[in-house]
Amino acid sequence: MKVILMQKVERLGEPGQQVEVADGYARNYLLPKQLAVPATPGHVRSLSQLTAQTKNRDERARRDATTLAERLAGVQVILKRRASEEEAPGPTGSASPDLPPGEASPAAGHPAKLFGSVTTQDISQALSAQGLTLDKKQILLAEPIKTLGTHRIPVRLYAEVVTDLTVTVEREA
Repeated sequence: MKVILMQKVERLGEPGQQVEVADGYARNYLLPKQLAVPATPGHVRSLSQLTAQTKNRDERARRDATTLAERLAGVQVILKRRASEEEAPGPTGSASPDLPPGEASPAAGHPAKLFGSVTTQDISQALSAQGLTLDKKQILLAEPIKTLGTHRIPVRLYAEVVTDLTVTVEREA
């Protein structure tokens, strides 16, 4: 059965594409879920309209993603978390007396570790508090953040639009 795809279907095609599929697949899956319409002469004629609408929708989504990427470039997310008290031992094995409490010595070489971690959900919630809506799946965090400091996190807003977000994790007072 020939059908015209209305939405992207994995391993089958893109919207507006005319494909040949098994009758049962079309009747039982594609047509009821409105992923495709039968390739009747009327639908084939309206195919050009569908491709134009899809192109306009994609262009608008790309433009919106580019605008959001520009806004995200200037945004800094600051999260406060509890962290361990890493202090470098002095010559007698005690902490350095000239550092303020809670600050790690640069000689320690190890940043303070968080009790817990910062996940994509935390970053998404912090952005929504600043008025920016971003799905946690768009944040490309390989593994949760477990140390204090400034981290650059890639964010994919659209297929070709990727930007970096600055996340600073500070010690909770």
